Amino acid sequence: MNQLPPVPAIGLTLAVPKERVEQAIDEMILRGRSLLQRKADSREMMDQLKRQNWDWVVQTSNSLKEYFSSESVSLYFASNVYIQPSLKLDEFERDLDEFPPIVMGRLDRLNGFRKMVAVIPEPPCGDYIDALVHPRIYHAAWKAFELGQHGQAIVLAVKEIEDAISLLVSGNINATGVELVRQAFDQENGPLASLESTAQETLGISDLLAGFFERYKGLPGNAPFSVAQTARVLSLASYLMSTLEAIHPRQAEGAEEQAPPEKPYEFEFLKE
Repeated sequence: MNQLPPVPAIGLTLAVPKERVEQAIDEMILRGRSLLQRKADSREMMDQLKRQNWDWVVQTSNSLKEYFSSESVSLYFASNVYIQPSLKLDEFERDLDEFPPIVMGRLDRLNGFRKMVAVIPEPPCGDYIDALVHPRIYHAAWKAFELGQHGQAIVLAVKEIEDAISLLVSGNINATGVELVRQAFDQENGPLASLESTAQETLGISDLLAGFFERYKGLPGNAPFSVAQTARVLSLASYLMSTLEAIHPRQAEGAEEQAPPEKPYEFEFLKE
């Protein structure tokens, strides 16, 4: 059976082939370990090590941004490492105690990424999974989904699509749900019945949205849905959201065309 590899977190997909990511992380780990090979014997040497550590963190963070489709990986790597603070009074002695655990904490994070690379999807599989969930649906419903509140996740996705339609019609339609869709896509007067689409295409989009609202609007937040069922509904909601974003609302009849922007005022004393 041709199965997709397991995904540790939604949106956590590789942006480049897996072999390149593994090789790059190995090099990052070796560079971090080099910071621990010598113990500083002077304030100057400790300052130098701290500068090298800062360069390592910045360069590694920038590399992780290129290798993963989500910036959460680089942000997690670069975030503060919580250690037990040293009680030494002298600043140099405190750095001697605290510097190694800080570096080792970030090395542990890199080692974790290195182990996870084996199960993180890469292109084109990663691109496919990344495209399944629209960012607006993700941000609206993911937290509830993560907490196992599957009915609530669907309710939030439905509301997000309804809000998107209301925004597209500029709030000029007071209806909700199916009625909002039918009025918005009415072939004669509907603001979302784009002139770029045929009547059949407009009707098809309208039917999809109306069917979605018929099925899921008014659903109680505690409705029992499985993980698979919820994931499929959120995928459908993502498709509908992407479809809405591709629509160019037609201008209402009698509406004045927007005047071209005025040229910025030119001050005489700025002219040559």
